[in-house]
Amino acid sequence: MPGTGRQELTADVREGLPGSFVELSAGVTHYELRGDPVVGDVVLVHGNAAPYATWDNTIGPLCDAGFRVLRYDVFGHGFSDRPKLRTYDRDFYNTQLDELLRRLGIPTPVRLVGTSQGGSIATCFAAAHPGAVSRLALLAPFFDELPGSDSLAYRLVTKPVLGEVLMTLMGGRNLTDLSDAVVSVDAVPDLRRQVTDQLRYSGKRRAVLANLRGDALTDATDCYRRVGEQHLPMLLTRGTADAKIPEASLTRLRALPPDIEYQEIEGGAHLAHYEVPDRMNPVLIRFLAG
Repeated sequence: MPGTGRQELTADVREGLPGSFVELSAGVTHYELRGDPVVGDVVLVHGNAAPYATWDNTIGPLCDAGFRVLRYDVFGHGFSDRPKLRTYDRDFYNTQLDELLRRLGIPTPVRLVGTSQGGSIATCFAAAHPGAVSRLALLAPFFDELPGSDSLAYRLVTKPVLGEVLMTLMGGRNLTDLSDAVVSVDAVPDLRRQVTDQLRYSGKRRAVLANLRGDALTDATDCYRRVGEQHLPMLLTRGTADAKIPEASLTRLRALPPDIEYQEIEGGAHLAHYEVPDRMNPVLIRFLAG
């Protein structure tokens, strides 16, 4: 599709990029594995707002607390491949994470942390792999309501052919807009740069459409219910200034799993773990340490 990027993510290109890379069945995944598993292993799953760079202010403190930490770019994001599939569904994301853990030799169960769509990816992974997750932390996760999914624009962009045309006409601004994810865009220049860098590589817009056209952003109540039946320790957080995930959606989620712990992060927006790590990290570390 014309206009979707300037450069292919080839092996030669990746030699000049930070992090590590591993070939999985659907393509190459970009990841970082850091620290020693003194306390245990933690896996971080980012959302749609930005790639694994959103964990820049999380991974160091978790390692300092004694965890070995894996963060990775979900397919379609960052420096991971953008597989040429019509839809990216829950099974697709589950397989990526399952294969990544196996290839890196990370034993289960792991402590799993997901934010936004990464929250539903993490939850659906735990639901599909009973016993593979020991603790589940959900930072403003997608649950059952995608903002704007009932709009005409959403219905049009998910249609074949028309969606490709509209995505090209919109340009990159919509794909790099962090205004509803942070309190102040000016306060996160490094993150904004890394989000914009994704568009240097081909396939980003195609991947966005594949994600919208799959089932990964449809009601995930069943995944959350199945995880609740496993009686996993679960943490749910929401920034008090979050403008992206409807508060009513998380209120419904809180009523679903038994004994879910809920914490509000004062002054935090959707990416509270990046923007106000001094408020989020102590909550996260305490929960993950059990």
